[in-house]
Amino acid sequence: MVIELNERHIRSTRIKSSKRGVSDINLKSTEEQLGAALPKQYKELCKLTNNAQIGEWTLFPIKDPDNLKRTWDDIVRQNHDVKEEGMAHDLIAIGEDGTGDILCFRLKDNIVENEVYIWYHETKEVEKSASDLIEFIVSYSELEDDIDEDD
Repeated sequence: MVIELNERHIRSTRIKSSKRGVSDINLKSTEEQLGAALPKQYKELCKLTNNAQIGEWTLFPIKDPDNLKRTWDDIVRQNHDVKEEGMAHDLIAIGEDGTGDILCFRLKDNIVENEVYIWYHETKEVEKSASDLIEFIVSYSELEDDIDEDD
């Protein structure tokens, strides 16, 4: 079962972004360029806010023709770059943590699966992080809450 992502999830978790969401047309263009259909939860998040930050992870933006200055370094460009660095072709990069590690979905039969993975750039290993995007978001929100309580 896939839970739908909505504005309530954005308010109730620690998702940060100052960029407005993108349209279905922008998402369709991105899917065509990537050659794969993106998961529903991911597309719902991108419609609510583009280039979201979840904990230490920053999601790559979806290119928005109305905001090219802030979205030029988009998910399509990032996927091209990380594939040149040796990331497997069955992974779709969706974000990074500033250290070179990449947040990914796995591609199977031109459909991007819901599970969220981390690709470690130094070892080229892949580790499953969550069963879907909402689980990933909630786990990082809970982790930040635990850190705040320790302070």
